[in-house]
Amino acid sequence: MRSFVIGFVFAFVSIGSARAEPKTLGIDGGLDMPTGDWSDATGLGIGALARFEMTLQPKLALTARAGVIQHLGKDIDSGFGESGSASATEVPLLGGVRYAFTQSPTSEVYGAAELGLVVYRASIDAGGMSQSNSDTNLGMSLGGGYRAGKLDLRGGLLFPDIGHAGNMGLMATVGYQLTAL
Repeated sequence: MRSFVIGFVFAFVSIGSARAEPKTLGIDGGLDMPTGDWSDATGLGIGALARFEMTLQPKLALTARAGVIQHLGKDIDSGFGESGSASATEVPLLGGVRYAFTQSPTSEVYGAAELGLVVYRASIDAGGMSQSNSDTNLGMSLGGGYRAGKLDLRGGLLFPDIGHAGNMGLMATVGYQLTAL
C-alpha cells in the first residue's frame, strides 16, 4: 500500500514538473449518505477534502483529493437484546480525471472519476463493551458537477471498498478554489 501511495505522489510531481499547465488548490465540504447494508450501521457522513487539479488540455484535468469524512453515530441492535451505537470514519486518498462536457469562460459542466485508497475505521459500543476495526481498501468515486468561477458543486457516488460495491455513499460537495499555482 505504501509503495502505491509513493508511486501516486511521484507520478503527480513528475507530471506537474514536466508541464507548465494551470494547477489549482481547493477545498470541498461534503455530505455522504450511506446506502445498502452500510446504512444500517452508520449515519450521515460530514467531511472536508483538499483538492489539487492540473489542467492537461482545455477540457481535461488530473485531480487528487484527500480528506476526512466522519459519519454520525447510529443506534443499533446488538443481537443480544441490548442496544448500542456505531460510528465510522473514512479517509479517502483519491486521484483521477475531470472532463468538461460544456465549457464557457466562467462556468463548466463536468464528469469526474477517481480511484485510490480509502482508510476506513468503524467502532461499535454495546453492552458496556467497545470494539473498533480499521481497514484500507481500494475505493473510487464517480460523479459530475457544475463549476462557476471559483465555486464547484458536485454530486456522485463514493465507493469506499470496490470489493463491496453495494455499500456506497451518495455524496454531495460544495467546493471553493483557494489558489492557482
